[in-house]
Amino acid sequence: MKLRGHRENLNNNPQYLTHDVFDNTDRVIKTLIPHLRNIGYRGVSPTKCKQLLHNIVLMLFKTQDNCPMFHVEGTELPLCWNRPNDWNLDYIKYEWGHLRSFNQSEEAAHKVINLGLYSARCNQHIQSSMDINELMIYGGILAQRISNVLTKRRNLFLSTEWQRAISELETFKK
Repeated sequence: MKLRGHRENLNNNPQYLTHDVFDNTDRVIKTLIPHLRNIGYRGVSPTKCKQLLHNIVLMLFKTQDNCPMFHVEGTELPLCWNRPNDWNLDYIKYEWGHLRSFNQSEEAAHKVINLGLYSARCNQHIQSSMDINELMIYGGILAQRISNVLTKRRNLFLSTEWQRAISELETFKK
């Protein structure tokens, strides 16, 4: 399949932005666990803290308006898509990205608040190892999207719900 066909298939699926997170949460949680372990939460596992991880995924996804980090509207076909080996899918297969790149900001990269849900295109082509603030220079709709998501994330991180989740997550640090 070619990219245009993949984008058309995405466009024809009303749940292409949410299917992977809402209907395939176990896969998304499974891909989160290695990132959490790298941060120091070595005790996390789907059997020990599935509900906690589920809540963290949903809280972060909600701050992104239930779509990829750099998703923008107003084009004929979606501007977020999967890796070529997943072009047969009619939904975004999310991957975890780092707002502050571990290639540039290693000290800041390994924190839960640095993780976001990206499409492969967002992660590999748009951000491509840059820190998220570096993308603001492009301006326009991308800068507006980033600003909106970052504001929602700041509000989330101040919330009681987030603080409670992180406090519970701390019990899995070893």
